[in-house]
Amino acid sequence: MKGKNVFTKQEIEELRELIRQRVKADRNAQKRIRDKMRKIGFYGGDDFGIIDMTIEKFDKLIADKRIIVKG
Repeated sequence: MKGKNVFTKQEIEELRELIRQRVKADRNAQKRIRDKMRKIGFYGGDDFGIIDMTIEKFDKLIADKRIIVKG
């Protein structure tokens, strides 16, 4: 695992906002957004095998306990 799978509630909200932005962004902007996500410790494709992350896919990772939300 390159990143982490335990995130704070604040980090989860930041990631959700970045995912929303990435879905609407052009290719160059998506790269910058992914870099921001990685700084938080989230590597969607590398750690979870998910390409083109969406809010629904992200929420499923949480529901399946593959991502743990603390405090």
